[in-house]
Amino acid sequence: MPVLKADFVRPFGTVVGLITFIVAIFNKYAWSWRIFKGWYVKRPDIRGTWKVELKSSWTNPETGQTVPAIYGYAVVRQSLTSLSFRLMTEESRSVLVAHSIDQQEDDDLFKLVGVYRNEPKIELQGLRSEIHHGSFALEIHGSPAYELQGHYWTDRGTKGSIKLSSKVKKLYDTYEQAKRELGR
Repeated sequence: MPVLKADFVRPFGTVVGLITFIVAIFNKYAWSWRIFKGWYVKRPDIRGTWKVELKSSWTNPETGQTVPAIYGYAVVRQSLTSLSFRLMTEESRSVLVAHSIDQQEDDDLFKLVGVYRNEPKIELQGLRSEIHHGSFALEIHGSPAYELQGHYWTDRGTKGSIKLSSKVKKLYDTYEQAKRELGR
């Protein structure tokens, strides 16, 4: 029985290592380069920090009044194969649990659909707001993307509209940091 020597296997290891490196670089960075857009990669690039406006349908049962618009920030981290979406407001934080970016009937129109978990600040839980789950559907406008707009609904029976605009490339970690840097 012939025995494989290291000299025979070494080129395969080099090729596999090089291909792995190229795929990792493409997944992290190169997928969004203009040269690959449209003909090779159809995924829209929505990375950055976005200003968010939420308009809820919730009506206060005691007063009959609707709530004013809620403003916050969405931080999107993205590669070709993954997406992280964190929505931060003054009172809560939402994180993406599952998502899909689907091309619509028009080649240039994409829709981001997601399921999220919202965690209000601890001092608000039990008083005004509880941890809940929800879903959203956002149309992605422009290439490069300049706005995401759509609607959301929650397991608390509320729903509303959501609009992301005024994107910056810098990624912020907290609501306070984004508000201090970007203002409202």
